[in-house]
This record gives sequence, structure tokens and C-alpha cells, in this order.
Amino acid sequence: MTKSIVKLFGLVLVAVPLAGCGLTSSSTQPNVAAAPPTPALSNSPILENLDPADRTRAEQARRAALDGKAKVSVDWKSDANPTTHGSAVAGPLLNQNGAQCRQYSQTVYKDGVPSVARSTACRQPDGGWVNS
Repeated sequence: MTKSIVKLFGLVLVAVPLAGCGLTSSSTQPNVAAAPPTPALSNSPILENLDPADRTRAEQARRAALDGKAKVSVDWKSDANPTTHGSAVAGPLLNQNGAQCRQYSQTVYKDGVPSVARSTACRQPDGGWVNS
């Protein structure tokens, strides 16, 4: 009888976690492995003349710099134009009216000519950054 109880207990331990598996189909579940959110646009005039792919790279570098450690340069390069590249560097976190904010600079080299923009971005509830 003791062996029967042990077997029954073992079956319950296996069956209970699996009981809900057939209740939902994977096609109705949200895609939790979705791509990371698109970086919030900096609206920087130095990005206006970049093609869309390079602008995306510049925005991703800006987001990575804001999310990363202070004073660490995040670089990007164009796939289409070897003379187009840039970087973003963020300063330390600051508290501005209860919001976490960072000053940052963004440099773009287009055809070898540098352009620099400086701004402050504040973290939003969704984790994104918006220029203040």
C-alpha cells in the first residue's frame, strides 16, 4: 500500500504542472520573444540627412548609450557608405523632477564631416528615453 501511495503522489507531481498545457494553444499566446522596442527618436537635426538604415543605427547607439554605463562610447557604422559612421556617449544619471535623466552627445560623420548634437533624455515608464 505504501508503494501505491508513493506512485500516486509521483503521478500527481507530474500531472498537476502538465494539466494546464492543453488548455491554451500557442497561436493564441502573445509573442513574448518579440524584438526589443524601437528606440525613441532623438529628433536630432544631425540625423536628418542619414538614410533610414543609418538613422536606425544611430538611434540604436543612442539608446544603448543611454541604457549603458556613463561615458562609454557606443559606435555604429554604415553598411552602405564607408565614410558614414558615428557614436553616442551618455553622462551619469541625474534626477530631474523625480525622473531619471541623462545628458548625452551624439556625433555623426557623413562623408567624413563630423556633426555633434548634445541633449538631455529622460527615462519613460515604458523604459524608453525622450528628450527633455
